[in-house]
Amino acid sequence: MKRPISEPFSPPSGIGQLWLDFVSAYPVGHDRQDKGRLYADSGAVVGLEIGTGSVEAQVQGSKPDPYQVALEFLPVERLKWAALWPLMTPETLRDFRRGLISKSAIQAFAIADINLLPQPYKELKTGCNCPDWMRPCKHALAVLRVLGQELERDPMILVHLRGGTQEEIVDFAPELEEGEALGLDPARFWGEQFDWSGFEENLLISGTPSRLLKRLGPVAVYGVRMDPDLMFKPVYEGVAAEAKVTLEGIRKKLGK
Repeated sequence: MKRPISEPFSPPSGIGQLWLDFVSAYPVGHDRQDKGRLYADSGAVVGLEIGTGSVEAQVQGSKPDPYQVALEFLPVERLKWAALWPLMTPETLRDFRRGLISKSAIQAFAIADINLLPQPYKELKTGCNCPDWMRPCKHALAVLRVLGQELERDPMILVHLRGGTQEEIVDFAPELEEGEALGLDPARFWGEQFDWSGFEENLLISGTPSRLLKRLGPVAVYGVRMDPDLMFKPVYEGVAAEAKVTLEGIRKKLGK
């Protein structure tokens, strides 16, 4: 997947900013960091190509021919990815795909034994055909910084680079495709001024009665991991069914 870098580099936020902080932590000296930042800001990185577990790009330096930079990512074991997604609620996953890293997402990565960001030198290797002996060199740092901007646009790139797939997420969070999960603002979900006219449509018909359980996610009780969604979903669905019958009875009495 080749991505042309034609627009000036702009500082990202969210996961992109987290990535830039990660890049800035490389112990390569202030001079290399400053030059890498200058290359990224000036548009010297061209032809960024993101593949399966790798990133390639050219960086126009002081010589006529651009330097060739390659990044290699160590893939995370498939079993760890499979363990991660069930630990995330639909809201957490939706926020992650938007580039927002919540505390619940960080906890889920930790439980699944996945480093949210790859370990330098162990899970991420950088290469360049420049004569600099230090790795990452200023050219690789520039590519890493531009990659952060791409992660800001599409955080799933980081997952794909490390062996995760979109299909796994959809399997564990189908609600992401069907509609928005219960939000933090009650008025936004129920409607302003306690308007209950959409109650049946929002919760009983098009909605999912156990959304709150999914939002809570797995909990630990006396050190034992428990999933409220699996435990109480039948109860929530039963209450929703009874509420629907009650609403139908009220409509009949009101002649609606």
